[in-house]
Amino acid sequence: MLLFGGGFSLTTAQAQTFEDALRYSKYNASGSSRIMGIGGSQMAIGGDVSNISGNPAGLGFFRRSEFSFTAGYENWKSNASFMGQTQENNQGNFSLPNVSVIINKTKDPLNTDSWRGHSFGISINRTANFNSRYGYYSNLGGTTSLLDYYADDYNQFGEPAIGDPAGLPLDVGLVYNDGGTFYPSDYTYNPNDDGSPNYNDPIFPFQDEYVETEGSMNQITFAYGSNFKNKLFIGGSLGITSITFSSIKTYNEEFIDDNDNNSLYYSLRENLYHNGTGINLNLGLIYKPIDQVNLGLSFSSPTWTRYDEEFDADIFADYYDLNGNPEDNADAVSDIYLSSINLRTPMKLSAGAAFFINKNGFISADIDYIDYSTMHLSSPDYSLDGSNDVISSLAGSAINYRVGGELRLNMFRFRAGTAYYGDPFNDSDLDRSQMQFTGGIGVKLPKMYIDLGIVNSQFDTFYTSYPGAELTTIENNATKGLLTLGFNF
Repeated sequence: MLLFGGGFSLTTAQAQTFEDALRYSKYNASGSSRIMGIGGSQMAIGGDVSNISGNPAGLGFFRRSEFSFTAGYENWKSNASFMGQTQENNQGNFSLPNVSVIINKTKDPLNTDSWRGHSFGISINRTANFNSRYGYYSNLGGTTSLLDYYADDYNQFGEPAIGDPAGLPLDVGLVYNDGGTFYPSDYTYNPNDDGSPNYNDPIFPFQDEYVETEGSMNQITFAYGSNFKNKLFIGGSLGITSITFSSIKTYNEEFIDDNDNNSLYYSLRENLYHNGTGINLNLGLIYKPIDQVNLGLSFSSPTWTRYDEEFDADIFADYYDLNGNPEDNADAVSDIYLSSINLRTPMKLSAGAAFFINKNGFISADIDYIDYSTMHLSSPDYSLDGSNDVISSLAGSAINYRVGGELRLNMFRFRAGTAYYGDPFNDSDLDRSQMQFTGGIGVKLPKMYIDLGIVNSQFDTFYTSYPGAELTTIENNATKGLLTLGFNF
């Protein structure tokens, strides 16, 4: 079965690892409620804790030390459409997306040195949320069956080894070997007059599936930024990422013969778990040609990640006679497969500009360039050359943009923004881009600040359970509320 967004079987390692690479390579802006309220636009904005993991040059704008933390709640709603029928699911969770501390040292105003000050920052930042639930069903018979795919695969590549998850249908009799040729079970065909299966008259199965994923990607970042003559601000950071991910997929098929009697029902479950760490570097600068304008640049290196994978599957099948009476049942469990995978994500180039309207507020805009075809996979356990070929063929470059602004009225701040994240697939007829609409308010006090932000994300993902299956389109709508408390010292 497929991971979301793709078009290959999970039993095909090439497709599986391609989808894994894409999941851990996608970029979305993250940080404080203030920055998220302006669409995540931060490449030319200094003086915010988000600079630690965004553009570290912004640390050069700080004049005081600061501590802040951000709490959030996200509700993820999905609406899956399969063969014209829809199924809705919701998933909500609390999180602590950002905790940051900045230690600042600014020189006395009477000091005439060119370097005016510097800051060191540490943050723990949630960069991706993998919690989701979705499923589909149909009360219409499908035009193909997963068992057809397995039989074709065995005929092409031979019978899998004992314990291989791909061999589970053989273990419970859902696919059988007839003189060297593999066929789906007799129960999946209408019988001839003599009771033998009529291979030209298949029974179309009713299909349903439920997919539940959990996990997140987080980063601890160590950053430094400095101020040169209040005109040029430079910085760098080191990020250490951590990945936790789990996926449980349950796929069911039911075959009903011409007499409306239940002939066969089976359920296949696949379990996938990942845990890993990675490291990356980030360099940035912000230049002020005039007091009202900031221009920012940032280079983010690839993240070099190594994650451990655990995969297993189980199956059970219930067989019924033509009168609907229980006739037989069987179940099987695969071996647990363990492996380690190395992933190099794409680098990211970002630029931004901010225009300040005196002290009344500002407008800010960012743009990113990411080439997802440069993702690369390797493993000490097996070759991933085929997966890298799939990456080169399917993945392409994407452009992201973020635009936002802030209005200041005395101690109050009002914010709004939008963001667009481009489709990472190359020349696809399916649009996987993402839109975000954001807003927020804040209160700035002498020794602390309070910010509220909201982010609404809208995007489509696409799923097929096996090659040749009907396409499932999943409309996603995620709304996240953020609260940041910050303290100066």
